[in-house]
Amino acid sequence: MKLEEYLEKWIRGEAIEIVEYLAAAILAEETGYPEIAQALRKIALEEAEHGARALVLSGKIKDLKSFLKERLECEKKAAEERHEEARHHDEPWKTVFEYTARDEERHARIIEGLLRKLEKS
Repeated sequence: MKLEEYLEKWIRGEAIEIVEYLAAAILAEETGYPEIAQALRKIALEEAEHGARALVLSGKIKDLKSFLKERLECEKKAAEERHEEARHHDEPWKTVFEYTARDEERHARIIEGLLRKLEKS
């Protein structure tokens, strides 16, 4: 397997692991195991670091400003899509779509602030 192909496979694998570890952490919290939840969140963060290192080393994220502009648009689009999905579903999905849409909107506002800081420097 070529290095580029392996990196793509590796990064996707890490991304899936992050979500799975965080899901297990939520389950651990909900079932009364906060210390297990904390450990699982730490593992998820370490898996995220693994994938992030691979992205940096491979040159996939070269320019911070361009990256943030792209992510800003993605966050806005995700918020719109989640609000739309909420209109078509009953609970508990409606609530999940709405609160994640609000998170995406908050992420967009944060990124806008980061872009303003970059533009000043």
